[in-house]
Amino acid sequence: MSVLPLLTVTAAASSYDLVTLAAVKAELAITVSTYDSILGTYISAASAAAAQYCNRVFPKETLTEIFNLSRARLQWGGERLLQAGRYPVVTVASVTEDTTVLVANTDYKVDLVTGQFFRLEPTSGIVTRWDITPVTIVYDAGYNTIPLDLADAVTRMVKSRWFARGRDPYTRQENIPGVRDVSYWVPTGTEAGNLTPDIADILDNYRAVTFG
Repeated sequence: MSVLPLLTVTAAASSYDLVTLAAVKAELAITVSTYDSILGTYISAASAAAAQYCNRVFPKETLTEIFNLSRARLQWGGERLLQAGRYPVVTVASVTEDTTVLVANTDYKVDLVTGQFFRLEPTSGIVTRWDITPVTIVYDAGYNTIPLDLADAVTRMVKSRWFARGRDPYTRQENIPGVRDVSYWVPTGTEAGNLTPDIADILDNYRAVTFG
């Protein structure tokens, strides 16, 4: 890695759940509070699984991120862009290059959706390279309101777990002539992961690529 960022959360989210209890209860047609505790546990667990799968933290938080450019990269002329550890970016409080506070849209610009910060040449406004270290960025990033499809994916996970309560997860077929005939879907092969294909398909749209 040519840039070594250090990210600190300075104002954490109040909750990391990606769907509300009310929304899940509406989906399940539950109107009583009897199951609120277990549903809350399911929601938190499913939200954590979705975040882990996507390598993302979704709720909005306030962050301080310090980028230290490697010596080798500085010798090559600097870094083309700085990729924030969280996105989408909501607001930028400050960008400081060593001890100099930069001016938005004069010294730098940011793509709020991707969280990419670009250095500008002040007199021309042309994108140049980051060539002074460290760069400290204080910003808010994440979602104030969780996207509907992301919330839907988590709801599906909770719903699946809710209806699986109390039954043998290995049941493939159960037949009581004239009374009951049951056959459950059992994932195999590439579908044998923790997430069903429909849920993974939704979450793939939010998945961040990481490099080891």
